[in-house]
Amino acid sequence: MVLFSFIAGILVGAAASRVALPMWRAASAHVGHRRRYLVALGFVAAFALTAGIIYLAIGSRHSLEPGAMSRALPPAPAGASAGVGSTTAAGSPAKSMQNAVAGLEARLAREGGSPADWALLAHAYDFLGRPDDARRARGKAGNATADTAIPRPGPGAWQEMADALAAAPAAGSNGAAGRTATPASVGDGAARPLGSAVELERRVAVNPRDAQSWLALADQRRSQRDYAGARNAYQKLVDLGAMSAQSWADYADVLGSLAGGGTLTGDAGRAIDNALASDPRNPKALWLKASQAHELRRDGEALGWWKKLRAVLPQDSPDARVVDANITEASTLAAEERVPATAVAIATATATTAEVSGTVTLDQRFTNRVQSDATLFIYAKAADSPGPPLAVLRTTVSAWPVRFRLDDSMAMIPSRRLSQFERVVIEARISRSGQAMPASGDLYVTSAVLDPASGTRLALVINREIG
Repeated sequence: MVLFSFIAGILVGAAASRVALPMWRAASAHVGHRRRYLVALGFVAAFALTAGIIYLAIGSRHSLEPGAMSRALPPAPAGASAGVGSTTAAGSPAKSMQNAVAGLEARLAREGGSPADWALLAHAYDFLGRPDDARRARGKAGNATADTAIPRPGPGAWQEMADALAAAPAAGSNGAAGRTATPASVGDGAARPLGSAVELERRVAVNPRDAQSWLALADQRRSQRDYAGARNAYQKLVDLGAMSAQSWADYADVLGSLAGGGTLTGDAGRAIDNALASDPRNPKALWLKASQAHELRRDGEALGWWKKLRAVLPQDSPDARVVDANITEASTLAAEERVPATAVAIATATATTAEVSGTVTLDQRFTNRVQSDATLFIYAKAADSPGPPLAVLRTTVSAWPVRFRLDDSMAMIPSRRLSQFERVVIEARISRSGQAMPASGDLYVTSAVLDPASGTRLALVINREIG
């Protein structure tokens, strides 16, 4: 820049000399002695103005050169890496952060986002020294970011935050249907981890009021199936008053996983109610509430909750088909609930006693694929009459073999009992997601057709996989 200005000055001086000397001689011949100096002063002022305009033009053009913007960004700490991708001569960790923030901004403007998405964006704004934007993002996140603005980044933090921003749009689902593995569009809205579990533990030890780190830690523990650790992290958030609707829904999911039999009543039910009180349209909370009503055999209530969930899902949601199927099933069950009591009494009186019992074991080929706490469903189905199962037992695998018994007391619908059918099949299925709906990867076995009134004892071996 200095060399360029020096050369430009020489050229301007040479051009001025060639123009000024002839003009000076001409002016000297036509004006007096005193006016000659006024003309000279005018020439000097004109050339000074010209030189100033040239300098400003050069300086403005230089300020727009590549790399100037990155030099104006907040200085990155020594040794910090590039953030997303490799750093070139024209790039910097701060520039990578700018790009990552721009990408997340575009996604949230286009698709919307969960409270945790906005929380992550607010933290990124804090990193870049944009407090007004951070406050607006926190306003959209609600209580998910009750913590104060974070300090400017230290060594290595630019890389960590940029990686978290880049990963945010790719958050996936944990399952196909049901309670603990909600579909992709229902999803989990917990904060994306902003560091390793060890780093997050260190952060909350240093600052026990760091709500965002507690939220990220809870999400990590939940993804690792460490439900006890996740519960402890959520309890800290409850104490801090930093729970959002999504946090309450995820907390209910954790409490249900810890409860015996995976029940959504008790503490899990109260967490669901808190989520819906905070946001009546939260998809995961609606999903859990519908599942809770189904668990309690309140199929009319379940139908209402499934319909509310369907109303908040986008029309092109990949989970709409699953919810529609649940609505159809709940409609059938709710209609059965309205069967007159006399009809139920007649069916019960005319039914014969029926019971099917036996054991379930696992083929050795699948031994390494099944955890000790895996969910096992054993149910009876009518061989010639499609519809809900006649009797259902849900348990967990603690040791093989698993002993079972199915009878009329385990009917899903009072008017559809095991003793009313002469041809049934018994199926045992290990659910990877923990849900009643069969899904790819589940392991199962189906018995031959049998008469439940015969008191048959079965020895079932799970040896097939749903493709």
